[in-house]
Amino acid sequence: MGLAAATASISEPLLTSAEWDQVVRSLRLSGQQAKIVDLILQGKRDKEIAAVMELSIWTVRTQLTRLFKRLDVGGRVGLVLHAFRIVHQRGE
Repeated sequence: MGLAAATASISEPLLTSAEWDQVVRSLRLSGQQAKIVDLILQGKRDKEIAAVMELSIWTVRTQLTRLFKRLDVGGRVGLVLHAFRIVHQRGE
């Protein structure tokens, strides 16, 4: 796959809107948490999330820490895998 193709695929959403709604409902995300998780799925870092949402980086990190603890995941990768498991289980 060439660079142009790889770059184009990055901008495509990872989840359909129905799948995203299922994730938000299943994880009981607040509006702010949902936006943070959405930005994580887009590959954004804490600093980028803070800038987009006009929050301090500490607020973003606090929200993430709370989510990781509540969902019993070890970090971003665990959070993303958890979201995809929800979508996969829905289809079974």
